[in-house]
Amino acid sequence: MRQFLPTRSDEPMYWLMFGAGGMVAAIVLPAIMVVLIAAGITSGDIQNCVLNPGQIADIFGNWFLTLCVWGVVFLLSFYALHRMHHSSHDFGIHSKLTWYIAYGTAAAISFVSLGLQLLIYTNLF
Repeated sequence: MRQFLPTRSDEPMYWLMFGAGGMVAAIVLPAIMVVLIAAGITSGDIQNCVLNPGQIADIFGNWFLTLCVWGVVFLLSFYALHRMHHSSHDFGIHSKLTWYIAYGTAAAISFVSLGLQLLIYTNLF
């Protein structure tokens, strides 16, 4: 008697990024917002309560913070677009095109974000 082996899927990798993005959205992003709001309130420009471009350049001048911000953008983009991809199934759209659009857009957002952050880090932007 022949046994049928289950086929391997790449879906767990996407669910892992979805779960990590959900954790970032729930815990890390609010903490980052509180820190940046506190930094804006305590900055010299108290009337606008925002960080000036020099302060933002100082934040992205640190390679570790640049990678952390990129990680947040990466995980949040995959989280949001994975949710949109699976929401399309709820609306009755069962096309492979939604998979390519969702994950392609998430990858594009991640790479553009990394490129811009590296340009800021190297003082080219």
